Amino acid sequence: MLKTSQSPHIVIVEDNVEANNLLRDWLRLRFAVTCFLDAESTLRILLPSREQVVFLIDYNMPGDNGIVLKQKLEPLFPEAKYILISGLFDDKLTQEAKTAGFDALIPKPFGMPTITQKIEELLGLNQKESLVDIVKRQSGQIMVQMI
Repeated sequence: MLKTSQSPHIVIVEDNVEANNLLRDWLRLRFAVTCFLDAESTLRILLPSREQVVFLIDYNMPGDNGIVLKQKLEPLFPEAKYILISGLFDDKLTQEAKTAGFDALIPKPFGMPTITQKIEELLGLNQKESLVDIVKRQSGQIMVQMI
């Protein structure tokens, strides 16, 4: 099942361009995706919404870190779910993120299916066909069309 106009919206805030692009390309197979490279542009461009949205936020970014960004986003997106990603998780950061109310914490490096599974879990989606299966099926269709 590919994304539709009713697809949940995923907002990626990750300052590493390669990681941002990889997440975008993977998640676009199933969701509507918007990407930002920093907290400032996220806050400046996104309009407040009650739509079904999941924020995938990196902790360590220029300007506001991921925890500060979440605190600024919450009043604007009261129905949102928040996932913090970081390569820096230790006991202190884990506790700080839990106190800030993140719905999930995912340490880097991670596999793309891990992100998808967590998003689907937070959104209450009962996905029968995994994103990996969708990619395999689409790749097969492309190969058939080329022959």
